[in-house]
Amino acid sequence: MFPLLLSLLCYALVAAQAQHNYTPYVSPTTVLLNYEKMVENFKVFMYKPNSPQLKFASTVESLFYSSLHNSTYLTQDPDEAHLFFLPFSSDLSTRALGRVVSRIRSDFPYWNRTLGADHFYLSRVGIPLERDRNLVELKKNAVQISCFPTPNDKFVPHKDLTLPPIPDPHALLQRVPARSLVNYNETWKGDECFCVMKQRNDVSWIGEALHAGCVLVVVTEGPLNAMPFMDVLRWREMAVFVRSVGGVTRVLGDTWRERHQRMRKLSVDASTHFRWNQPPLPFDAFNTIMYQLWLRRHTVRYAMMQ
Repeated sequence: MFPLLLSLLCYALVAAQAQHNYTPYVSPTTVLLNYEKMVENFKVFMYKPNSPQLKFASTVESLFYSSLHNSTYLTQDPDEAHLFFLPFSSDLSTRALGRVVSRIRSDFPYWNRTLGADHFYLSRVGIPLERDRNLVELKKNAVQISCFPTPNDKFVPHKDLTLPPIPDPHALLQRVPARSLVNYNETWKGDECFCVMKQRNDVSWIGEALHAGCVLVVVTEGPLNAMPFMDVLRWREMAVFVRSVGGVTRVLGDTWRERHQRMRKLSVDASTHFRWNQPPLPFDAFNTIMYQLWLRRHTVRYAMMQ
């Protein structure tokens, strides 16, 4: 009864945000309807792991796997599955991973139907593109779920997904306010609500920062396509993207004061999706990842060998 009530409250919140056009969601009405359908219908078939005890390189990978393994999304009937999960240990070499895919191709009929486009897998930093046919299809067709942030050369936008980190409130206390890293002037005086995130730095504080109403200043040399929940959240409305911290003032310009409170409110609303709960709760990190997988269930790509 409690999970159902909580779901209804979450739905009501999303609907209220949509009505007032004050929402962090790309499409609030679509999110609401699709999420409900996902919870009721989504089924995933998991192949037998390559080893009795899977080893993961990060805690968040292990948490996602255990949440999926204990969820109602799993089915023992592959014929009713929308997607297929390919589990393997993170310490597996690319050569051994190619053999795993080859075994799946030979022992089951499901991979060959779409060349892996209805499959997904976990990989902490993503897998490189190799010449082996099995790895080519895995990389180009299957959905990769990696840890945020993922190097751009190992992430395929609009296909791959990233796991948000497990919140670390202690890391938030040690973050560097953005105003201390730019030219201090009247524009920034009194603004403590910025958090700087560089692509290769520790980002374990991001969920707590959003919950506290911080506006993320994302510093990246190139396009940062792997922000968590890109299909769901309007990142451009609640974060600032720059090539250097010194460029923040120029990007914000004179409109900063007008956008300030709105961006903070959107950040707080979005923080729900960065919570890792045990057991999972509606719209939390695990279920939002599952929602993004649900959106990909009809996508078919082919990577034929030349």
